[in-house]
Amino acid sequence: MSKKNQTPDVEGDRPDPLTVVVDGLRYTLDAAPRRSGKKNIVTVALDGSTETTPPLVDRCDLFAFRSRRALAQLVADLFGREQGAVLGALALLLDQAERTAQLDRPTPERLSDERRKAAEQLLASKDLLDRAAAAMEALGHVGEEHVKRIAYLVATSRLMASPLSLLLLAPSGTGKSAVLDAVSALMPSESVVTLARLTPQALFYSGSDALRHRLVIVDEYEGQADADHAVRVLQSRGELRQSVTIRGKAEELVAKGPVAVMSGTTLSNIDPQNTSRCIELALDDSLEQTRRVQAAQAAAWSGARKATLNIQVWHDAQRLLGEEPPVHVVIPFAAKLTFPARTTADRRASAKLLGLVAAHALLHSRQRERDREGHVVATVADYAVVHALVQPALDAAALDLSPRAARVLRWMTEHEGEATDRREVASAMGWSYNTAKKALAELAAQELVRVVEPGPPARYRLLGPRGALGGTSELIAPAALAARRTR
Repeated sequence: MSKKNQTPDVEGDRPDPLTVVVDGLRYTLDAAPRRSGKKNIVTVALDGSTETTPPLVDRCDLFAFRSRRALAQLVADLFGREQGAVLGALALLLDQAERTAQLDRPTPERLSDERRKAAEQLLASKDLLDRAAAAMEALGHVGEEHVKRIAYLVATSRLMASPLSLLLLAPSGTGKSAVLDAVSALMPSESVVTLARLTPQALFYSGSDALRHRLVIVDEYEGQADADHAVRVLQSRGELRQSVTIRGKAEELVAKGPVAVMSGTTLSNIDPQNTSRCIELALDDSLEQTRRVQAAQAAAWSGARKATLNIQVWHDAQRLLGEEPPVHVVIPFAAKLTFPARTTADRRASAKLLGLVAAHALLHSRQRERDREGHVVATVADYAVVHALVQPALDAAALDLSPRAARVLRWMTEHEGEATDRREVASAMGWSYNTAKKALAELAAQELVRVVEPGPPARYRLLGPRGALGGTSELIAPAALAARRTR
């Protein structure tokens, strides 16, 4: 398919949110799609053709992949198109309808003196990030303390000139949506865009500034994969441009950034280039976390009174932080920091860590000094918090391990000298036998453990003494950084 055929034909000053034209076919919805399971009537017809081929009219739940696939096959058979191309057109139609609905988002509220005072008091809290984590707990995200805090910092980074993005890695059913729902609930509604999926074309449909300094929540990474390159360009260059046909004339649409993007995935083979600007966090699939979730579910059904949470003050605090975006942050001690330098991937890792330090300083900007240009000045305290948060992830990255394998290696390090087998690991981690088997196989392939008893059951032991994986040992400790700054 040519690039020309992939470009949607836009009629009028703004595209009809319920119609797209792709590859000579016009796709039209009868109404805006809703996540209720109710099917829309979709009409597919040749666009601008004098042929007598009748249109295809069918019902489809655009949020359900099976329903979209069935419709795509009908369209492909009738009009001689490829099923994959039709699926892309249907995803584009859904994106456009969802994106246009975001235009109705409420405008920022004018804060009364009382609300402004309450928000300023919250922003003056020394334990502000801990309070944000507690608020996310009250909203249903239990456990995973470092995930809560990093997610909130990423969401706050949308106000910076170079925001961060976050990808949650976990098996199905481990609570990715709980994280996304809780962090987005603490953001003002006008600052959040929530989508089922994201395509490159859909980035343009809500106006040039509609995504600027917004937090974009994509339900599943699989719905974002096609737009990865476009999102990277939007983050690195600050804008995207695309040529479209408007009333028969070629014109250019512009989408301006920057944006912060959050999503979740069950995939384990993600292209590293697609996550180069994205913090990857593995969710806790341990037995202990399962018990925390179950306890929270039981408490919710028990009728026990919940502690009240003032959501409005959190929204107002974010509004005050973002009154004049972008917020610029300087890290005066950045040159004194040390980072792992093993591969080119470490260049991106250091940028992410610095971004988190800047986001923490931005969140505490009411408690930080400003330089002559009005930039927020980060402190060693900002670095100390981030250093503690990223340690598990850096430890895993240091040896190029998956989060699960890194967790097993950390556990075996704590029990150094003791041989273990797959079932012992499965029991200690709260995993299935096959998950433990894969983690140990990965460690063996990396020559970090060896089989000392062939079994059955096969038993494994560490190959030599190991520290805490060595990842953060290459980062300067906060105390050492503070000492350097006093010299």
